[in-house]
Amino acid sequence: MPRTRLALLAALTLTAAAGIAPAAVADSWGGLHGAIPTSTSGVGPITAEHDASFDVDTPDVEVTTAPEPEPEPGSSYSFDVRLTGHQEALDLCAGWVFEDFMAGDVVSSHNHCGGDVVLGLDVGDTVELTGYAAGDYTVTQLITVPKHSPASVLADGLWMQTCLWDGVNMRLARLTPA
Repeated sequence: MPRTRLALLAALTLTAAAGIAPAAVADSWGGLHGAIPTSTSGVGPITAEHDASFDVDTPDVEVTTAPEPEPEPGSSYSFDVRLTGHQEALDLCAGWVFEDFMAGDVVSSHNHCGGDVVLGLDVGDTVELTGYAAGDYTVTQLITVPKHSPASVLADGLWMQTCLWDGVNMRLARLTPA
């Protein structure tokens, strides 16, 4: 028998033994004439109809999401401020940004880049900054202003800032040295 025919016969024999091709196909090529088993495990070939007849007990899985801890007033926070600049630095989403305005200074981050923690700050919370504006501070005032408000709202203070999720307002938390 030529090599190509032997290779094809071997492939057909293996597929018939695995239940993928009928044994008659291998036999028609001069195979083992009925010696090819139609299944090796006694359950027959794998087919959708065959597998659909099995009842499988699937355990109920209950997924519980751990609640986010709500900080209590007087909570302590720590932020590493390693960037300086304005909008271009904020848009990097690479951490807290120190922004120097003539009317005051701001430590800010986009809400979707981790800045949303500012939304949970309360008056009385303590904040430790490392890097730019390093020091210990107490939150002494919270204000909400529209985006693009004049810098005069900063009133010569140091603030933490992020946008509210509504897309039109910003939250500012005044930081007073502790």
